[in-house]
Amino acid sequence: MENRSSTGLLVGLILMTVLAAVFGYLYYHERNITVKQEQDLETRVTELATAEIKLDSISKQLDARIAEVEGLGGDVEELQKMKSQLEADRAALRRGNASMSQKVKEYEAFLTRKDQELAQLREENQQLISRNDSLVTKTTVLVQERQVLSDSLQDVVGKNRELEEKVTMASALRARNVKVYAISSKGKVREGENVRSRRIDKVRVDFILEKNPLTQQEPKTIYMRVLNPQGAVLSDVATGSGTFEINGGEETYTVSKQVNYTNNNQDVSIMYDRNTPFPSGTYTVELFSEGFRVGEGSFSVR
Repeated sequence: MENRSSTGLLVGLILMTVLAAVFGYLYYHERNITVKQEQDLETRVTELATAEIKLDSISKQLDARIAEVEGLGGDVEELQKMKSQLEADRAALRRGNASMSQKVKEYEAFLTRKDQELAQLREENQQLISRNDSLVTKTTVLVQERQVLSDSLQDVVGKNRELEEKVTMASALRARNVKVYAISSKGKVREGENVRSRRIDKVRVDFILEKNPLTQQEPKTIYMRVLNPQGAVLSDVATGSGTFEINGGEETYTVSKQVNYTNNNQDVSIMYDRNTPFPSGTYTVELFSEGFRVGEGSFSVR
């Protein structure tokens, strides 16, 4: 009986030891699993955070590249597509549905390639700016030269105009020895100095057109103006009065006559037939042709 009891106790002790060992093993194994899971989770969180930081940095770099390329006038379509893809990957990363280590490498490689393209674009733009600066400089010089040429041309035109005016003035007709005669109704002629009004029926003006080699030999119109003592022009359409141009305006003339200029100091006479008496006073006679005053005379009535 005692031997049986000792054997049972021994078996019980062995079973307890085995159970303790089993439970110890199970506890230790489970503990190891839990720690590994925590380590894996911590590693995963760290990877996700690192990927998020890198993606955020790449996103900002993409924005900067897009802005610069647009400023340089380049094509940003590929950059914008990559930015959209990156934002989609960031959203997937935050949901825990993607592993970004390879994606980050691809984005970084893309940025490296784009930086090379951007450097080339900067160089091309710099060359273009240099060409534009050179063109602007040449254009400025050309404009300045054109202005100098224009000023010179205007100066030449002005001198030519001045010369033409001098030539025109030099070629103007000249009337000398202007004499005024009063003619009565009976045909009696008296020189127009202190002529009685009742003895004047017509006024004749005689003069010589001087020889001038610069004046063309052609028909010339001589306009005669007779001014009364108050300075008013005597005019009557019925006796041949009208207007002529001079100094950019119009003036009234008393009578006119066309003369075939022969350039040989020719004698010319112009007759003025007045239907009404001449009041007392001194009258002035002015002769014009081709825009110039060519001669002047006077007569007095008492």
